[in-house]
Amino acid sequence: MKILHVADTSIYNYDGIATYINELLECAYKDGAQLLVLSAVPINPKNLRTVNHKAKVKEFRNLKFISSDKFILSLPGGMKKALNEFEPDIVWIHTIGLLGMRAARLSKNKYPVIYTKHCFDGDLWCTHLKIPVGFQWFFKIVAISVERIVLKDSDVAFYHFDNTEKICSNKFFSKFKYIPPPLNERFLNEKSYRNGNQNNKIITIGYCGRLDPEKGIEQLFKAAEIYQKKYNGKNIRLLLIGEGSEANTLVRQYPHVIATITEFVDNVIPYLDQLDAFVLASKTETTSLSSLEAYSRGIPVFTTPVGFLGQNPDKYQNIYNFNTAEELASLINEVLNVKKISITPPSVELDPSIITFSKLHEMVVSEYL
Repeated sequence: MKILHVADTSIYNYDGIATYINELLECAYKDGAQLLVLSAVPINPKNLRTVNHKAKVKEFRNLKFISSDKFILSLPGGMKKALNEFEPDIVWIHTIGLLGMRAARLSKNKYPVIYTKHCFDGDLWCTHLKIPVGFQWFFKIVAISVERIVLKDSDVAFYHFDNTEKICSNKFFSKFKYIPPPLNERFLNEKSYRNGNQNNKIITIGYCGRLDPEKGIEQLFKAAEIYQKKYNGKNIRLLLIGEGSEANTLVRQYPHVIATITEFVDNVIPYLDQLDAFVLASKTETTSLSSLEAYSRGIPVFTTPVGFLGQNPDKYQNIYNFNTAEELASLINEVLNVKKISITPPSVELDPSIITFSKLHEMVVSEYL
């Protein structure tokens, strides 16, 4: 069994798509598959994760678009040769960029082609590039037009957003098949690193992932500062599990907020287990694997109305929505001080609709191989 994955990100990065692909690669490797990943050259080669899988990786060089690290084109030169030499049984595409379009076109009628939609690309481009509202229509039309090209050459398309209004209302997305968001079994089954006495004095809230401006990290600092002033609460600290220049800047801007930044870590579970609440302040998340991972460790999740959990706060226990730093500060006080919501041990009972990456891999192999 040979499986080819295609992405415009580097699988050594610490972003959502890279995490998603790495989890699938580990599952496939344990199943005895031969693996090849066609991906981009890392943008920041000094800040890369260590991967555990044994996939072969072919990287394609990047071309910066309008000199922005947020919008980069990967050039697919040599992809045809790579495909012919590997001869995959399944081609799994995770991008509508040049790599994705080229892989779909070369694979049509030769190999089963699977496409997974990880985000609304037009919205993401506008956010990253800070496009004025009056010009955003252009980028959204371009994203849909490019996605049509990939879909045309794909046998099946997946998405993991639950009850997403855009998916339900736009006929263009009718070809997509909904599959619940996958989760790594480790976050359900690994032993707890939690210290039983850690919640007695200091409240720890935090986030795990890229600490970039679009993740809304400043909301955590603002909320902590409001909490300190409004509720006379000095018993709060931030734990940011990840890396990003934005976080270091915010530490300097909010000197009265105690904050720890871990930088890159390979195993986030011991750090997640230090949290009393996980906070997702982003406005643009689609699935948010990091929120699912935190929730599976039994941690209350404070989230904007985005991502799988944030769009379904009434469906799952201890999920709380907020929109502003003031609302977040109020949640911190109400949930962690007044109600003192207890943290459920790992192996929390998630809704049966949430599957694991191993199950997703098995489903794809059994149905499309």
